[in-house]
Amino acid sequence: MTYSITQLAALAGLSTRTLRYYDQIGLLRAQRNPTNDYRTYTAAQVDQLQQIRYWQAFGFTLAEIRHLLAQSPAQQDALLRQQREHLVAERTRLTRLLNSLDRTLAAHQGGIPMTDSEKFAAFKQQQVTANQQAYGDEARQRYGQAAVTASQHRFANLSAEAYQDMQATEQALIDQLRQVSQTQDLASPEAHRVYQLHRQWLCFTWNNYTAAQHRGLAELYRTDTRFQAYYAQKVGNPAAGRLLAAIILRYAQD
Repeated sequence: MTYSITQLAALAGLSTRTLRYYDQIGLLRAQRNPTNDYRTYTAAQVDQLQQIRYWQAFGFTLAEIRHLLAQSPAQQDALLRQQREHLVAERTRLTRLLNSLDRTLAAHQGGIPMTDSEKFAAFKQQQVTANQQAYGDEARQRYGQAAVTASQHRFANLSAEAYQDMQATEQALIDQLRQVSQTQDLASPEAHRVYQLHRQWLCFTWNNYTAAQHRGLAELYRTDTRFQAYYAQKVGNPAAGRLLAAIILRYAQD
């Protein structure tokens, strides 16, 4: 079946102006009716427009979508499967958060009270999911699947008190690191305290701490821009992640 530009615009929920623009920039080339030179679209182009709409929904720019459409069908399907995994994870996160909120509202109205652990379960799981998406592959390669799973399980099962202690420990770490970022003195007591606090923070989720693993994590902090951005934002210093890495490498000794 072929569609006119008006028919396809109505089918896809777009304007004809948008489809003409897609044609002009080479994103969705229309065929031309030889009798009147009107734009027409075949089934293959309908499928391509569906792909474009998917990529737009996932937040890709038109330039990025044009690059994606130039890849092989197998590559495109692999990328779509990745996006599906992200959607499933987001749906799970929202469902868990919604359930927790419903429980909270019910308790406020005289329903079954939540335990302290239940009050924080959704937020802890949200952190596990975010860390998994951001750093899961690297963690599994460096430490193995069993260690990563054990760490996630340990974090998810922290008591309310332990979870609050973990958050407080990280805040104390950030405060100390901010001080050292001003002095740049790695031999100072404050720098040693940064190392101690970071080790203490890790031990909330690490079953078996080793200095070698700690140094391995420091190498990630030193080279990975995602960790550097995290600590730069927390400390207010763009070099904070590399500074933390240098402190760990100095003090994490066997």
